Amino acid sequence: MKKILKNTVVGIAALTTSVFLTACGQQAASSQSSRSSSSTPSTESESSRAYHSAEHLIRQGNYKAASTKLNSVNHRSQQVNNLNTDLHNYMNAKKSYNNGDYEGANNNLVPLKSKSSAMRGAYSDLQSKISNAKKISSSSSAVVSSSTTSSSSSSMATSQSTTASQTSTSVINNFANKMGFSSRGYEITPTAKNGNSYRLEVRQSNQDNTVANMVGIYQYNSQTGTATKVQ
Repeated sequence: MKKILKNTVVGIAALTTSVFLTACGQQAASSQSSRSSSSTPSTESESSRAYHSAEHLIRQGNYKAASTKLNSVNHRSQQVNNLNTDLHNYMNAKKSYNNGDYEGANNNLVPLKSKSSAMRGAYSDLQSKISNAKKISSSSSAVVSSSTTSSSSSSMATSQSTTASQTSTSVINNFANKMGFSSRGYEITPTAKNGNSYRLEVRQSNQDNTVANMVGIYQYNSQTGTATKVQ
């Protein structure tokens, strides 16, 4: 009886020890697994943090820092890749805009790949600036063109006036002799010249030389010697 009781006590002690050791092992494994999981963040959570951080920087206008943040992710998610592409296009467009290349800037603003509200706002703001700049540029070009045309017309008028005033005395004398206007009292004024063709205005003063009456306007060719009254 004593032997049986002794064996029973020994068996219970061994079983208790075995259960205790098994429980300790499971607890240690669970603890180790928990520590391993918490010390190694998932790729998705790393990408997500970078994505939201980049959005915050974009809203602040710190685009280079946002780009650096996105590029620092080792295993990027698709949403991070899309935002990085949109940000790259935006930075190129902004550079072209700052250099006055509005057409190039507009071409860089291709449709967004990401769903980032911060990036969408930046795109919209820059697109508005480009549109306004193109309108101002077009208006300025129109003003310059109008000014150039006006200046050209003025130069032509001045040139014609100068040419008419430089008509030689011999041309006027030859015309006067041919038409009988060589006597005193006639006033001949050149008004235009085109090659050898002259337009001459003829007036005749009264006896008191107080009034110069219009005789007529003539077209005279100094090469052929022909004269025609045109008015």
